[in-house]
Amino acid sequence: MKRLIILLMVALVGVNVGYAQKLTARERKAQKEKEVTEWIENRQFRFVAQSVIPLAGPKIDLTSVYDLTVDSTWVESWLPFFGRAYHVDYGDTEGGIKFKEQAKSMEVRFNERKKTYQINLEVDTPKDNYKIQISAGVGGYAHVDVLSNNRQSVGYYGIIEALPEEDEK
Repeated sequence: MKRLIILLMVALVGVNVGYAQKLTARERKAQKEKEVTEWIENRQFRFVAQSVIPLAGPKIDLTSVYDLTVDSTWVESWLPFFGRAYHVDYGDTEGGIKFKEQAKSMEVRFNERKKTYQINLEVDTPKDNYKIQISAGVGGYAHVDVLSNNRQSVGYYGIIEALPEEDEK
């Protein structure tokens, strides 16, 4: 009988310890908001596109990984493009919005009432000039609009996440 009581007490203590380690939904949400705010304020984040919203046509869900990375003043884009191109170099087979350049200007504003960030970037590449507007909520979801001189504007919907860790060799 004593063994049964001791075993039952040990089991109850183990269950209580297990519940103490789990975060509540409110705590997880607060932690996520803190992380997203930190990434954006430090200008160290990655936008992963989940769908494309072309200027003409329906929304297109993406099945591959396409992203836009902001690392202090550098912006790297690997995003698909669906729409009309007004000017394309002869023989250019490189599709999409792909570049790695330093941002000409970067502005980050926070809307306290809506709890959203508005990030405006201007990037000049040898082939085109881009104005990128990112609307990101502290929950981690974001909408990106890319305006270009040589193409129709296009929108993307996705999530904000931390920059991937560099593998040291």
